[in-house]
Amino acid sequence: MQSPRVQRERLGFSQAHAAFLLGTRQSNVSAYESGTLEAGHIVTARLDALYNLEVNTAHRGTWAGTVPSHAIELVRSIKPLSGIDRDLAVIREIVAMNDAFNALEAEADRALFLTQPTPTGYIDIDCLLAGITVHWCRQTRMARVPAWTRDNRLHLVCPWWVGVGSDAPKARSRALANGIPALRARGIYLDRATLESV
Repeated sequence: MQSPRVQRERLGFSQAHAAFLLGTRQSNVSAYESGTLEAGHIVTARLDALYNLEVNTAHRGTWAGTVPSHAIELVRSIKPLSGIDRDLAVIREIVAMNDAFNALEAEADRALFLTQPTPTGYIDIDCLLAGITVHWCRQTRMARVPAWTRDNRLHLVCPWWVGVGSDAPKARSRALANGIPALRARGIYLDRATLESV
């Protein structure tokens, strides 16, 4: 088997680009390659997905990201926000993720995109990422949904009406009727029209 560095270089990725796709730091990629740091099971699964890419991977020509890299950006963008501003930042990031995923055609490219993110520290965001991943798998008729999305802890106890104020019963009705089933199953109500309007 080829070394991690040779596998990365075969794909034409710099350490920085590989780190971005893996949702980790460049120093970690360097340490994995030199053998001074052993990746945990979540990152090992991401590395396996990275090394399974074809040389002509769509990830090579773009920095559109993966669920792990978008999760990091999402947490950065919502930390200083609350209420509707936080929800709008979440919606914008989900739209960006959706566009990035829809640009991928190869199964290996999609598999890397859908690898498990590191827990964000926000249960609502972790549930959202799992639900939207299931949605994309169903939408593209992928053979399997990633195992990490089946974690029973990735369901909200209290519903999250994304982008809908508590005093907006009509908007809640629309979110309930037009929501994404994989999100509704996790207690997240997001009107599809809201995603299209951002």
